[in-house]
Formats: sequence, structure tokens, C-alpha cells
Amino acid sequence: MEPHNVAKYARKLRLAIEERGAAALERDDWAARFQEFGFEMDCGHSYEELYGLALHDAQGLRRELARIDNVQTLGNAVFSQCRYITHWSMGPCERELDWLEIALGRLEELAHDA
Repeated sequence: MEPHNVAKYARKLRLAIEERGAAALERDDWAARFQEFGFEMDCGHSYEELYGLALHDAQGLRRELARIDNVQTLGNAVFSQCRYITHWSMGPCERELDWLEIALGRLEELAHDA
């Protein structure tokens, strides 16, 4: 995984989601990119186990943001959240998109500093 490329992609995807919402995920091959970076779609289990936060808990993520420091685990969680939004969500996903925007911002920061 090249951290600079992860940071650049996280920023690109975050900005697209801010602009177009969930539709941004339909216009991008995010799954292939996350796999190229070595991230795994693990339904958020590694994130939940490491940080004790639910994958959809945006308030918890905001509160604990400084403690979120593992690029691999956060990348796995972002991959999982994208998959949830595009494949399993059965309705509005504002809560999940809020979490995703925060997480992508943190992923960008962590990867940039790596």
C-alpha cells in the first residue's frame, strides 16, 4: 500500500460523497481501489474490535477521532461501509454517509502522515 495514493483517493472519494451523496459510490470503482490498497471488506469487525465503536456510529467516531490511528483497520471499515451503502442498505443512508465522510477524512490524514 502506498500511503500517498490512499490519502489522495480518500480525499477524492470524500469530496465526491460530499457533493453527490451515495450516488458518488455508483460512479466510482471504489471496491477495486480498496482491494488494490490491501483493504478487506470485513463488515467492520476489525474496526469494532479495535476501537469498540459501531461502524455506523458517527458521533462515536467524532468523539474518538484522535484515537483512530490504524490505517489498515480504518481502510477496512471504510471499504465495509461503502459495501453496506451500495449493497445492503434498504433505505436512506444519511447516518452511514456521515460516518463515511468523517472516516475518509481521517483516513486521508493518517495515510498522508504515514
